[in-house]
Amino acid sequence: MAGGAADTTAPASAGAAGTTVEAGGWVFGWHRRGTGDPVVLLHGLLTDSRVWEPVTAGLAATRTTVAVDAPGHGLAPPRTSPYTLEEEVDRLADAYRGEMGERPAVWVGHSMGGMKCWRMALRHPALVSALVLVDTRPDEEPENTRRPFEAMVEAVLADGMSPDLAAMVARLNFRRDFLTSETARRWTEHFTTLTGDRIEHACHSVYRRGDITGRLPEIDVPVLVVHGADDVPIRLPVVRAYTARMPGARLVVLPATGHTPPLERPAELLDAIRAFLSDPTVSPRTPAAQETP
Repeated sequence: MAGGAADTTAPASAGAAGTTVEAGGWVFGWHRRGTGDPVVLLHGLLTDSRVWEPVTAGLAATRTTVAVDAPGHGLAPPRTSPYTLEEEVDRLADAYRGEMGERPAVWVGHSMGGMKCWRMALRHPALVSALVLVDTRPDEEPENTRRPFEAMVEAVLADGMSPDLAAMVARLNFRRDFLTSETARRWTEHFTTLTGDRIEHACHSVYRRGDITGRLPEIDVPVLVVHGADDVPIRLPVVRAYTARMPGARLVVLPATGHTPPLERPAELLDAIRAFLSDPTVSPRTPAAQETP
């Protein structure tokens, strides 16, 4: 990545330019900017809303963007008991309605955030005009990755996030040649600050999620799938298979990119999102008459 891109996506202070919103006892970080039709952006596990800075900056002239901090990330305090992605999405829908009303939005999600975007479309379709899914998957966590991930959580609960564990998280998120960038270095430092009480329940909500692959044909809004060609945790054959299950979904593969395009290829990701949003078929629709459980 170029030096300029690295600077814009490196972590700043956790409290920069945002507030919190509450819904049903849940608290989310809420970073709103711009004017126009709404775009909501959901980050991946162990990062936070700051990964979306280049995208929100690029969209703010024509769109209202809301970058959300999930529980235990950024400005949002952690939950103190286990929860599911479905429970989180229901409270996020309440928070959205409280702040934005019933106006449907384009929901953009990276990794864990993409898992929530699908669930938002299935559970609260009136709030969704389109989806952008970035390096995510709809199925259960494979056993060969779930076990080591859960072992990592136990290690962090016991001893904190060691430099070695933080480096492992970075290797899973970033392509090898990106690891030497300033962006990767600063986010790796961020990973060392994570504590077990902040990440435990968020991690388990992801690692113990259910499989929604069979419901993908129910998604009836425009869908853009963006994926890094060199993503290690989620391989391209998985992505091609689930994209084919969503009628009319489009797949953009970013070359020489790992699991985290918002940090590794922010300009290319922004270009893909802008092109998608410029399509006249991608626009707010009349709210659905009924929401599905």
